[in-house]
Amino acid sequence: MDGKIPVMLSNCAGVQYCRPARIANVGCGDIQWKGERERSRQRTRTSPARRLGSKSHRSPSKDRARSAPPNADRSRSCSPERPWKGPGMSSRVVRMYIRGRPITMIAPMDGGEIKENQSTPKRRLELDWVYGYNGRSCRANLRQIASGEVVYFIAAVAVLYSPTEKTQRHYMGHTDDITCLDIHPDGVTVVSGQVGGHRRDMELPHYAKLDPYFNTQYDRDNWYKSRVCIWDSRTLHTITVIGAGQLAFGPRAVSFSIADGGAQLAIANENGSGTMLRLWDWKKKHTIAEAKATTDPLFLTAFNPKDNTQLVTAGKGHVTFWTLKKNGLLSRKNGIFGKLKPKYVEYIAFLENGDVITGDSKGNILIFKKDSNQAGRTIIGAHKEGVTALYVRRDGTLMSGGGDKKIVLWDLDLQKPLKISKLPKKTGKVRSICVLESGSGTADSNIFVGTTGNCLCEGKIGEDFRLTTQGHHSELLIVATHPSQPVFVTTDDVNCVILWNASLRQVVWRTTLKYPAHSADFHPHGQLIAVGSTCGRWFVLDATTGDVIIKRKHASEQLDCLKYSPNGELLAIGSHDNCIYVYTVSDNGRAYQKRGTLRGHSSYVTHLDWDVGSRFLQSTSGDYELLYWDVTALRHVSHASSMSDVTWATQTCVFGYSVFGMWPEDADGTDINACAASNDRTMLASSDDFGKVNLYRYPCSSPMSTGQIYPGHSSHVTCVRFLYDDSYLLSTGGADCAVFQWRVVGKGAKLDKSARGQSSTDKGISKLTFINDLLDDTPRNGENQEEASSVRETLLHSPDNEKNSARTRQRNNSTNESHASAREPEVTPKLLANDQALIDYIFAMN
Repeated sequence: MDGKIPVMLSNCAGVQYCRPARIANVGCGDIQWKGERERSRQRTRTSPARRLGSKSHRSPSKDRARSAPPNADRSRSCSPERPWKGPGMSSRVVRMYIRGRPITMIAPMDGGEIKENQSTPKRRLELDWVYGYNGRSCRANLRQIASGEVVYFIAAVAVLYSPTEKTQRHYMGHTDDITCLDIHPDGVTVVSGQVGGHRRDMELPHYAKLDPYFNTQYDRDNWYKSRVCIWDSRTLHTITVIGAGQLAFGPRAVSFSIADGGAQLAIANENGSGTMLRLWDWKKKHTIAEAKATTDPLFLTAFNPKDNTQLVTAGKGHVTFWTLKKNGLLSRKNGIFGKLKPKYVEYIAFLENGDVITGDSKGNILIFKKDSNQAGRTIIGAHKEGVTALYVRRDGTLMSGGGDKKIVLWDLDLQKPLKISKLPKKTGKVRSICVLESGSGTADSNIFVGTTGNCLCEGKIGEDFRLTTQGHHSELLIVATHPSQPVFVTTDDVNCVILWNASLRQVVWRTTLKYPAHSADFHPHGQLIAVGSTCGRWFVLDATTGDVIIKRKHASEQLDCLKYSPNGELLAIGSHDNCIYVYTVSDNGRAYQKRGTLRGHSSYVTHLDWDVGSRFLQSTSGDYELLYWDVTALRHVSHASSMSDVTWATQTCVFGYSVFGMWPEDADGTDINACAASNDRTMLASSDDFGKVNLYRYPCSSPMSTGQIYPGHSSHVTCVRFLYDDSYLLSTGGADCAVFQWRVVGKGAKLDKSARGQSSTDKGISKLTFINDLLDDTPRNGENQEEASSVRETLLHSPDNEKNSARTRQRNNSTNESHASAREPEVTPKLLANDQALIDYIFAMN
């Protein structure tokens, strides 16, 4: 290539890249590379100066107000290592097109050549914690399994939470929103259903890493469609898949039979004309019977625990009793309510004798005899605002929850309440109840309650409940991380702002603003948080308490992004009115004065980044435009070449030379919503419209770079950010209302203090796993063999652990000899669990 960087070509249908080779004799619709100092034709229609009505575009060499180096010496550049080139002197031009719109980027002087293929990053992500619970649209989705863990779901992840160890495990076998859940009578097997997702076959290998079922038995034509997964809660691997490609718009309710040991599975799924009810022999994947259930919404289905031929469905204005006949047909009887007919039947449960209990939107509890469809005993007005959850305990007593946020324990005769508890404020209504019953004792059992506010509460009946998991209950928009502590803030479109502690996995505070919050950033000293709203107002909050300190408004439309300068003396706010407002900050972030307005974008501003010297800004807009600004002069930097060697304090703009490789071929300009470079500048994370978080090497300057894909979200992922020490990556899932906390693992990854010394089943990583990960990441052959040997010597041998070292060497020597005889490559020696003294010593060193 003779040191030349090629230009990227386009057919105007999306992002298109040429192969890295010299280009000649291209068509008139493409851009031609002619030489090292040749510049491509400038598109004046995208020039901010022309758009603002300037009669003539002055030459940069004659423009005294042009951008200069920070020290005003044009012989020096913004970067202390590189000489100042001046506007227009760089010829390292790279151009990409998105939907026919050109985006021009300039390679830095020491950027080197563009590589055709860029390897994946050495580090990887593991899902550490999921904040939230899906209580908005799903019922009966909080259950206990044999291990004592509580199972629930949010987005495309089923969460197994251990109340004793305060840890989470995650089943990742779904590709889109989970809608229903049930537990097999064995307490180990779980069934969960999902709606259909996106078909992107390139993602299949990444799903196969999480669940081997995708790699072998899976139907390659239906892997992304709505279906029901049956999986093992011990291994978190899929056992079988039911109904892939047959469940139309997705299952609404699922239920295992109980009387026959769970041999049958009932699935109620939506189609174009209503809801179908099917019974399956799930082990043989054979349909036993099917019938059209209703044209109205259906919420629940459940087998009668005393008779596997009887099941009940409930939903809008109905409860239906089904019987499976010997000829394989399903017969039905609609429930008769009399004068108590409700608008919605919210929940169904069964007494020990097989009687059916229903809770409805009128707040009544009705009991139907086992073989009758006529309502018998009733509890009128059991709850205000409806009965939304029921649970029959092992001792036969009934527990109910309602829209009044109360949990009530009734006596055996269902005549009066024995105990009452109420949920904390701002948690929402009761959605599902799960009693953690062990042995025969139930009186003092812990109770988990899922709420419509996407929260989980834990407590005992008659006592106060405490929040175990909190979440947003509306679309998430942004996440911002603290500059020096493991805390972060998230916002949603219903005015809620939450500060989280990533180490404790808990909410620090939660506040509600008058307007929906759309952007946020921490002041560099970490004591204040600036928040932009959808109405042009912005606020400054106390990071300790969440109290609003300052309220200001200078824009007329929503504020899409805002960011403090690295020195904390300036605040830039990007607005939907295409402008960037710059404020001078004083008094440690408690006083603000408008400095000026940067105009030039032809669409709303989407992302902002400051340079390390707090002088320059780069910004992107909704029409795929990348512009640079000199904030000191309050003007647009018209020549991108003058900014090629500027060091940016953050990299959140989705366009630029260091990030263009993350864009796939034929991508729409909105496919990637956000990106963030790690603080050590080795990783680049991006979030897309397909519910995926992606991880690349940084800088990502190779066309269509190879990255790692991480599923879990079921909606467009709106934002990603690294914690200050790069130990975790945070992602927000838009409409799925989920916040994911991903642990960064692999060579060079920093281990969070809360994870040190924990077993692999709780915090997800043990001392042994941590050390063996280090051993895995040391080079085995080639250039760094001497360095690798030194690392192994340091890790495996110490004066304080001579006995363990000798035993380890002996074991590794025998292993290496056997491998050498088989002519296999060298295998890095592993430590075993019984080398505890050596493990403790090595862990202390690291």
